[in-house]
Amino acid sequence: MSDQGAHIAADGARSARESFRPERGNRDLDAHRNYAKAEVRVDGYIALIESRTFVRECMYRGMQAAFSLPVVTYSKLAELEGQFTDSVALVLLSLTDAGRAECARALKALSDLNSSIPIVVLATANDVDLARTAINYGAKGYIPCTTSFDIAVEAVRFILAGGTYVPMDCLLSSSRPDLPASQESQLSNVLTAREVKVVQAIQQGKSNKVIAYELGICESTVKVHLRNVMKKLKARNRTDVAIKAQTALALDMAPSGVGVGH
Repeated sequence: MSDQGAHIAADGARSARESFRPERGNRDLDAHRNYAKAEVRVDGYIALIESRTFVRECMYRGMQAAFSLPVVTYSKLAELEGQFTDSVALVLLSLTDAGRAECARALKALSDLNSSIPIVVLATANDVDLARTAINYGAKGYIPCTTSFDIAVEAVRFILAGGTYVPMDCLLSSSRPDLPASQESQLSNVLTAREVKVVQAIQQGKSNKVIAYELGICESTVKVHLRNVMKKLKARNRTDVAIKAQTALALDMAPSGVGVGH
């Protein structure tokens, strides 16, 4: 497992840029418009694959309460394969104990069923290599268990609207290792380095008090940073900040002429 501060070799870095950067044109921007306007209209059901009974039931109850779409659970991928229909609107694939090879096999199997259905990988940690593998093999989202539930729900809604979601930690730790730290933190004119730190903490569901303690600043300063971020991203609330900031950074990391989305 690699963390945000892990070193990524030059070859891996080039691969990361290809993985996380959009060849996806304007579709993520369109997805943001649909998501913001609550215009997403999706038929079918959400397929949830999780092998552990207790975890599966907890995830089912939480997700079903959050979505109007039915949520149907499966204990393993083969079970979904045997009952698969084109009514599946999105697949939540829990790979909390899986490595890259197992992730790749599972995503290829799902793609063989129907390559147009968005797949969201749920993972134990913010593993850059696993996230890169997931996106390389066609996943539209990578959500680690360090993500708060509310943000995970909004990430899934964003993906249903046509977007792609990867945590900012993965984008920041794998996209530009060739840049000095001082330059890397200034990924764009959208957010300052400190604002990025605040957003990363918000994505993990941390309170303003905890963020202030960890960053060594006053809680009132955190609130100022948050207000500035909301204004810059035109975000409605903390959850909206987490989703919009992720795409803003992904757009910034794409080279000129390349958009974000899929």
